[in-house]
Amino acid sequence: MKHILKLASIALIIVIISMLATSLAFAQDPDNGKVLWEETVKQCQRCHGMAGEGKWAGPLAGHAKSADEWIAQVRTPRNRMPSFSTEQISDAMITDMHAYLTTLTKPDGFTPADAELADDAMEGQKLMVEKKCVACHGVAGPINGFIKRGEVPTVERIVTQLRTPFKNMPSYSESQVSEAEATLIVDFMVSQMPPPELPVSGATQSTTDEGLLVILLLAGSSALALGLYIRRGSVFSRGKNS
Repeated sequence: MKHILKLASIALIIVIISMLATSLAFAQDPDNGKVLWEETVKQCQRCHGMAGEGKWAGPLAGHAKSADEWIAQVRTPRNRMPSFSTEQISDAMITDMHAYLTTLTKPDGFTPADAELADDAMEGQKLMVEKKCVACHGVAGPINGFIKRGEVPTVERIVTQLRTPFKNMPSYSESQVSEAEATLIVDFMVSQMPPPELPVSGATQSTTDEGLLVILLLAGSSALALGLYIRRGSVFSRGKNS
C-alpha cells in the first residue's frame, strides 16, 4: 500500500510540474516581446539584427533553443557575448522576446557585418570589431563621451566599465576582454581625441605683446609732448632775451 501511495505521489508531482510548465508557456507574451525587442532592449537588436536576422552576431529569428536556454546564455554566455544582469534584462523580458522571435522565419543563411576597416587599422580598433563593441559604439569606439567631458580614456577607467558597467552596457569578463586587450583599445581611443588647444602661455604672450605696444605708444606720446614743451620753452626764452 505504501508503495502504491508513493507512486501516486510521484505521479501527482509530475502532473503538477507539467501543468506549471504549460502555464508558463501560455504566460509568454510575444506581443510584449516584440515591443521589448524593437523599442526597449535595443542592445540585443544591435548585435542580432532588427528582426533577429543576424548582424554582428548570429540570427535569433526562428531559433530552436528554449527560453531557459536563452536565459542561461544571457546570464552566463558562451564565447564573445557579454552578460546582462537581471536588473538590465529580467527573465520575463527574455522569455517574452523568445516568444516573439521564435515565431519569425529563420533566415536561410547568415554573413556577419563587415566593419570595412583600413588595412593599417590599429590593433585596438580591430579588437573592438572582434569583441562586437562596434555594434553599439561604431568603428570609432565610445570616444565621443570622453571628448564631451574633456576626459582622456585610461585603462583603469575602461576596465572598470567592462567589468562593472553602469546603465545598460553588458559586462565583459577577463577571459572575454583582458587588461592587455583593453590597453590596446584605449590606445586606439586616445588616437581619436582632438588635438589640444593652444597652450595658455601662447595667450599670455599675446596679451603681453598687446600691453607692451600700449606702453610704447604712451611712452612715445609722452616723449613727443615733452619735446614740444621744451621747444616751446626755448622759443619763448629767446624771444624774451631779444
